[in-house]
Amino acid sequence: MELNSLTVGNPITLLIERLVYLSIGIFFIVALYKGVQRGRKN
Repeated sequence: MELNSLTVGNPITLLIERLVYLSIGIFFIVALYKGVQRGRKN
């Protein structure tokens, strides 16, 4: 019974997955921005 609900997708795990992808995206945007600022400074 529980296996059937896992195949559909647990809303909590979907939320956690989206938060992880969002944090990875924010990390890359901040890293790119800091790289550009460092390039301008030199």
